[in-house]
Amino acid sequence: MKFNLELKSRLVRIPSGLWIGVIMNIGRSLVFLATFSVSLASAAGLAQAETSDWMSGKVVFKYADKLGSNGMIVTKMECKDSGERGLGVESALVRLHYKPNSQNIDWRIDGWNNLEENKKYWKSRGFELASYTVFRRAASGLRLFCTVFNEK
Repeated sequence: MKFNLELKSRLVRIPSGLWIGVIMNIGRSLVFLATFSVSLASAAGLAQAETSDWMSGKVVFKYADKLGSNGMIVTKMECKDSGERGLGVESALVRLHYKPNSQNIDWRIDGWNNLEENKKYWKSRGFELASYTVFRRAASGLRLFCTVFNEK
């Protein structure tokens, strides 16, 4: 089957196979553009934040170090009572919220029963409080603050 197209008083015959090839190339280009746009959005730090599973506070610092070495930044640290006794994060259950660290911000996680003391400690090292959560231990009633600090 052939299509006729009149250009400047000349009759041009375009084979039907050529049209299929043109349409296929346009389709491939659109797929490439869509994939490229998604890649750019991810590279620009628009990727959605992720959340870890609950873990022991004894392993959370090692886990956070791995996140940092993989180009991530912890944005929130959630803690809950594990039933263990202690004043620090090591005796809690912890879950981290994190995302790509596109601005290369230096950060630290910590936790203690006195938020102001904790803020003062990290301020002397050049960090400021970025976020915190707090929970109360069921047995003792002690409050524990789980904190994220970013470099100033």
